[in-house]
Amino acid sequence: MRRTIVDDRLKNFLDAKLNADVSRRSFLQGAAGLSTLTVLGGTGTALAAGGKLGGDLNFLGWDGENGANVAKPFLEANNIKMNASFQSAADEALTRFNTGGRGAMDILTPNKDFQTAILKSGVELFQPLDLSRIPTASGLFPTFKTASWLVKDGKTYGIPIIWGDEPCVFNPKKWDAMPAKYTDFADPKFKGELVLLDDPFGNIWLWAKSLDMPEPSRLTAAQLQKVLEAMLKAKPNVVTIGGSHGDMADVLVRGDASIGIGGWAYQVVIAKGKGVDLKVGSPSVDGTFFWSDSYAIAVDAPNLDNAYAYIDFMTKPESNAALATELSSGCTVEAAYDLMKEDIRSMFPYEHVRKPSGSILGTQIVVPPQKPDGDVVGAASWVEAWQTFKAS
Repeated sequence: MRRTIVDDRLKNFLDAKLNADVSRRSFLQGAAGLSTLTVLGGTGTALAAGGKLGGDLNFLGWDGENGANVAKPFLEANNIKMNASFQSAADEALTRFNTGGRGAMDILTPNKDFQTAILKSGVELFQPLDLSRIPTASGLFPTFKTASWLVKDGKTYGIPIIWGDEPCVFNPKKWDAMPAKYTDFADPKFKGELVLLDDPFGNIWLWAKSLDMPEPSRLTAAQLQKVLEAMLKAKPNVVTIGGSHGDMADVLVRGDASIGIGGWAYQVVIAKGKGVDLKVGSPSVDGTFFWSDSYAIAVDAPNLDNAYAYIDFMTKPESNAALATELSSGCTVEAAYDLMKEDIRSMFPYEHVRKPSGSILGTQIVVPPQKPDGDVVGAASWVEAWQTFKAS
């Protein structure tokens, strides 16, 4: 389902904002002092012993999820050359697939909302996986073993690699905890205290949930207007809107604001390195939203053996712990948890991924439809509402 944008002027903005992970990963590229973890364990596989590995492996996904450092010993031991290119929007893999890339793409790293949309649409992009060729996937946390966004008609289309949430990040010297609801941020006591991420989808979804909209990602024009009005009540309390999670962290570290809404737990680590104490928390009633990325294999992948062996290696506990540490994210393999440093693993609420498929990660969809669907407005309307909010 290739994205259709009614207003061409919004296309670039939509592409940049479809997935908040873009700003999170961009921040990582420039962040200093990241924790590191050495991969222990072997680099060989049963396929390697059979002589079937070697040659090219084509990767298209989010920067960093190719695991250049983590995968290096595996790639070298099996004489595999990874050809990595990186997407800047969640649907870029589909665009490339449909414009000459079919038959030249192996590993993809879709986020859960995008993969859900593709599988529901029936459009070709991801091939069903032969899990017997990825035995390490048996070690995934319960939520990820039967992730609803990865399964269709009993077939699995991806192996989760990292996950996380978007909590509020706040100064504990000013606040003991967050209010019960996002709409409570309209209280005058928060004047001059808030910084938001420049993300229409995440912010509108949070306020829609706070207003008890039945489906926060599927809003009618009237519902979207109510959400905008509620957000505008909090606007006088907003100091600035950060272009990335890095910008938000700078604002919080400087003390120009004391609460970052839709933040990232890693901002706490960055602040600590600069001598500033920050905490994470979410409104007790509304909570927050979650994201997860997975390894998938493209239809007609040309290097299938290499792709399966790579995913199997990257899903080993040691590999998954190293990748999650390097990307400051949650690990998806249960045994990886104990291999990670406490400062990284404590950033995320692992109680959610220890649950079976009913986990909150499997029930949340944050990104709106890209096209109107009956009375439900499309993404362009959300962006227009967000632009109105920023301009007000």
